Amino acid sequence: MTVNAVLTAMGTRDLRANLRAVIERVERGEPIVCLKDGQPLAVMIAHEEAERWRKVEDSLATLHALNVFPEAVNDPSELADLDALLAPDYATIRRLTSEPRAILSPLRTVGASEGRAAFATLIEEVAQGRVRTITARGHLAVAIIPASEYDRLRALSRVVSWFRGAGLDLATATEQQIVDFVRTRREQTGGADQRAAG
Repeated sequence: MTVNAVLTAMGTRDLRANLRAVIERVERGEPIVCLKDGQPLAVMIAHEEAERWRKVEDSLATLHALNVFPEAVNDPSELADLDALLAPDYATIRRLTSEPRAILSPLRTVGASEGRAAFATLIEEVAQGRVRTITARGHLAVAIIPASEYDRLRALSRVVSWFRGAGLDLATATEQQIVDFVRTRREQTGGADQRAAG
């Protein structure tokens, strides 16, 4: 996932002047942070990467329905025993579910030429939480997300990696696969606790 790749920083003027070349770099998996006065406003990631994160958010919603809140754990290793994992308190659940998820915003596209012409306005809109997708060569190419959303996804990537290592890819799993995974993990760890006690 490109959210774990090394970021390249560019000022808004350079990005605007070289937008087509930047789009190609981002599509190859190089996230680029847009700076204004040295401060990160937005991050450009491949559209496919944004779509993976939308699917991860759907998978997290399914886990929430099963009373599993991976975002609330201090360390992903706490997820090893889902049977013993305590649901967070109501205030934490409320905070997690009300946290903005810009990656889930409606798809709004802008052509590369149009985006270049109004780049400063485009970046300001994204910085305010409105994800934009640049189209190039007739396809959805690059998603521009707020820098805060990029930070949130980077933090969440540890949880996604833990699940992938445990055998469940949150970016591709169906609801039933998630339910089966949680049920099996709970049975395995619950059974291990009973054997240890007996």
